[in-house]
Amino acid sequence: MNILDDYKAGGANWTPRLEKGASSKHQAIFEALVADIASGRLRLGDRLPPQRAVAAALGVDLTTVTKAYSRARSEGIIEASTGRGSFVAVGSVENRVSASSVAPLDLSRNSPPRCKAVDTAFSRELDHALSTQDDTDVLNYQDTGGNWTNRTAGATWLSRRLGFCPPDRVVLTSGAQSALFAVCHLLSRKNRHVAVGQFSYPGIHTVAFQQGLQLIPLAMDGHGIAPDAFAEACDRTEIGMLYITPTADNPTTTTMPSERREEIIQIARRHGVSIIEDDPYHDLVTNPPPPIAAHAPDLAWHIATLSKCTSPSLRLGYVAAPNAESSAQIAATLQAMTMMASPLFAAVASRWIYSGYHQEAALLIAEENVRRQTIAANLFQDCEFEADRRTPHMWLRLPAPWRANDFVHQCERLGVIVLGSPSFSVNSPISEAVRISVGAAPSQKALEDALNTLRAVLTKGHLTANRAMV
Repeated sequence: MNILDDYKAGGANWTPRLEKGASSKHQAIFEALVADIASGRLRLGDRLPPQRAVAAALGVDLTTVTKAYSRARSEGIIEASTGRGSFVAVGSVENRVSASSVAPLDLSRNSPPRCKAVDTAFSRELDHALSTQDDTDVLNYQDTGGNWTNRTAGATWLSRRLGFCPPDRVVLTSGAQSALFAVCHLLSRKNRHVAVGQFSYPGIHTVAFQQGLQLIPLAMDGHGIAPDAFAEACDRTEIGMLYITPTADNPTTTTMPSERREEIIQIARRHGVSIIEDDPYHDLVTNPPPPIAAHAPDLAWHIATLSKCTSPSLRLGYVAAPNAESSAQIAATLQAMTMMASPLFAAVASRWIYSGYHQEAALLIAEENVRRQTIAANLFQDCEFEADRRTPHMWLRLPAPWRANDFVHQCERLGVIVLGSPSFSVNSPISEAVRISVGAAPSQKALEDALNTLRAVLTKGHLTANRAMV
């Protein structure tokens, strides 16, 4: 029995299998280590044989093995503990998720969960729209901003949350993102300063970059944007717009109470600030407060979408502008951007609104979100997180010494992608956290496997959290 066999008897069962083609022997050992982690042969927390044992078994110098182990440590693949040995820091955990062996599971996209019933209904509605003679215009060009039938349907839907909203204030867009781009483009002609929460939807960051807007971050608390911070920013800087998601905020999941919304409106009105209200989760949340646009329709641009409560494939957004003149200006901007929203998808959405199926679909998706949020809450019950159980995302705060970028990097190595707080922050974030999109996984089982991976990294991979990222 050689020294490596003796070590195996003590519990370690890994032997490097060196493949030809490596540039050096230490490179071959390193590649063997990575390959066995990718295949699941080595798992997170597994103890590795001593370097001397590996050197003796392979008939190489100790320095050769030391170089391989050192590189693995520097890249966060293994970690060393004095007196205990070396252990796998990144590898296949219970669910055998590996960035090298399977396609990564992307939980960074804040998608609603797929519901078979909604998919079937969508297919059925498409067939109906294409087969009905009266609807042949769904395959042709239509007016930018939607035809009157679809704008009326949109106004009917939005009136349920905003109060009466005439169709001439409503514009259809190719998703909420294009609506956000168009509204910002129009409003920034007078002022290019946009106030946002210290953590805010990445789409507003993208718009700001493309249009050369300056984002002014505002402090947030458990109820959303702090009114004092908004007022102080307005006193310091002439702000033209406030971008806000007051219901189930993305990413923090906070729903702003009615009293706070009224305070925000008063400050905006006092300083002449237009409010861009992004409201994609309204139909998922139980009894949300009335939108800001319901209290200040002359001040707010309300953006709604069916993507989060029915299907992202519809690619439809609806803008409730302050007045008919403003909606016409938005339509003119959209004509230069996207020409029009899809007439086919708009026809499907309008039928769902009038038939009431939209509400049924939203309920199905909300119920599936609850099931998935329950899985996440059980796995992270001893951690600090925020979530609205009927929406598709949660905000997980990381314990010290984790930094969000390091945690995201470690998880991606294991095949799970999430978004860290720097992706939502204008400046360096004051909180280390990640947004996890529970709706993005193809199934509850896939979600649970992915969350187990995140949990394992969170609790067992902390020793590599402060490793320099270069």
